[in-house]
Amino acid sequence: MKATMQTRSLNMMAIACAAAAALLAGCASGGSSGGVSPASPTTPTNPGTTNPTPTAETTPTAKVLEGAGNTVTATGNAVSQIGQQIKDTNVPLVPAGAKNATGDVVINAGETVATLGAGVRDGLGKIGAVDNPVGVTVANTGNVVTQAGVTVVSAGDLVKAVGSDQLAPLSPVTNPVGGLVQTVGGAVIAGGSKLGDALSTGPVAQLTDSTSKAIVPLTTTLTNTTQTVGAATGLGAPVNNLLTQVGGTLATGGSMISGTNTPIVSPLGGVVTEAGKTVATAGVLLNGNGSATGSPLGGLLNTLPLSGLGGAAGGSSPLAPVTGLLGGASGGSGPLAPVTGLLGSVGGAAGGTSGGSNPLAPVTGLLNTVTSGLTSATGGATSGSGSAASPLAPVTGLLGGLTRH
Repeated sequence: MKATMQTRSLNMMAIACAAAAALLAGCASGGSSGGVSPASPTTPTNPGTTNPTPTAETTPTAKVLEGAGNTVTATGNAVSQIGQQIKDTNVPLVPAGAKNATGDVVINAGETVATLGAGVRDGLGKIGAVDNPVGVTVANTGNVVTQAGVTVVSAGDLVKAVGSDQLAPLSPVTNPVGGLVQTVGGAVIAGGSKLGDALSTGPVAQLTDSTSKAIVPLTTTLTNTTQTVGAATGLGAPVNNLLTQVGGTLATGGSMISGTNTPIVSPLGGVVTEAGKTVATAGVLLNGNGSATGSPLGGLLNTLPLSGLGGAAGGSSPLAPVTGLLGGASGGSGPLAPVTGLLGSVGGAAGGTSGGSNPLAPVTGLLNTVTSGLTSATGGATSGSGSAASPLAPVTGLLGGLTRH
């Protein structure tokens, strides 16, 4: 009886252990599936602003500005790479601290330039896709100033480093001067932060928002105009193809320069590459969805006081504004009436209908005589019956004799 009780107790313990093990396994499985995964790092934002999320496609002008911003950014990156190469180079007779500090100055200067390019790229380079592209670029000025302050601080480090190692006797001079430069850099950094806040909030933000609302339709209209002109003149597609080829060549050359791994030179390959991409993109300003019908400058010229000069010119002509001006002038009431009146008199005289009041009557009379003589001469040469009244009768008679023979 006791043995049976012990067996049952052992069986119960085994079942309990199995249940506990199953429960622990389930908890472990649930913990692994229900745990929170690490969050991805967030993109830093401009002071006082949030990075706008693109909502639409950028305009052609924005694409060119984006390329320009990328080129400036690539320039800054190239400068920073050169600064790193300075730090990695062994320079004899120069304190190691001074060499490294020099590299840091160059690196920070490059980052300042890259920050400027990023502001153009993320702001004006996104016209049509963000709500306030002007505001993004303007607010980025604070970042540029802040980074410039960092560069000044690193310059102070360089001044101090000059008075180290074998140049330690200079430290009584370099240390206080370097400290002063660092203080100035710190003030610039603080000013950049405040400037960024001021440019991204309050009245300035309202002004940039209003400017963005005006500049977006303006650039769109101007781009449509240039594309229409390109279509009307037939130059849009050829120029676009040329710029695409030139830009592609530059981009390829930039890649080759980057592949040389040559100090100072190879970092410039990225600049050439981005410049080539920008050149290739610029062709879209002349070649797009523009139509060759209608006045290519109509949208722009309609804002000028030319409506009273339309005359009888048709509005569908690509030169409607010009023909309208000439049409109004030929009516006698236009601003060119004296000139057109004189031209009208000349034309009448050439046709033989001018009166004695024509100031160019002697000239037009001579022209009339010559033209009528040429007409008579031509007839005489082909028919053999030259007119004796023609001033060119001897010549036409000779020509007539030659043609008969």
